[in-house]
Amino acid sequence: MVALVLMEWAIGWIGAAAWSQSWKVITRGHFRISAWGALSLSLLGSLALRGTSSSRVTDDLALLFEICALLFAVVQYLRSDAAGVVTGAAATVVGLAALIAAANSIGGWPQYLAAVELTAGAMLLGAVTNGMMLGHWYLNQPGLKPWALARLTNLAVLATAASALLGVAAVRLLAGATTTGAALGLPGFGQSFGVGFFAVWAGLVIFTGAVVLGARRCIQIRSIQSATGLYYVALLTAGVAEFLVRYLMVHAA
Repeated sequence: MVALVLMEWAIGWIGAAAWSQSWKVITRGHFRISAWGALSLSLLGSLALRGTSSSRVTDDLALLFEICALLFAVVQYLRSDAAGVVTGAAATVVGLAALIAAANSIGGWPQYLAAVELTAGAMLLGAVTNGMMLGHWYLNQPGLKPWALARLTNLAVLATAASALLGVAAVRLLAGATTTGAALGLPGFGQSFGVGFFAVWAGLVIFTGAVVLGARRCIQIRSIQSATGLYYVALLTAGVAEFLVRYLMVHAA
């Protein structure tokens, strides 16, 4: 569960950062900070995934993702944004391939549905993380136009909606997860909490969507720092929602 979320987070962070770097309007310092932060997550996620995986393909792809994430950080010190866009895109593709391979080992789930669920989670975490990071960067780059953060916010809205719809589509699997005798691994909580956990997850996703929409409204009135504050909340609720839904996912009956 932890390995999947860390991988999602790192992949989404790099993918959204590479996308925004392709606009060529954000100065390099922002991408250096994001690249090194995402690299840290990629190392943790990849090591955790390789420690729990029984597939050689998954292990190899996770290792390759680490290498691509490192390259994404290193090329931020070159003069061209193109190198960052290319290496970031490559890291995203390789990382998603590792997630798809890992999805094959999640019992009780069709691989295609598990892969789409993980991809949507990566997009959500990547969008809200990059939104928060870029919101802060406006203090270092005063001339940066609001449309840059607005684009990431639109991605966050889309990712939240996709996560919500996929969760509803997989309600039988998620709400029917086996959690007998434990809640999040802690003993003594009685019988299955699958339905309750699903309801909490749904509430978190809906709240995340409302917060992101609020951030979009702040951007429209050029209140960038207000939007950034809302992104802190969105990152917290989206992160908790992802951990919760992955817990249900790996404990599917």
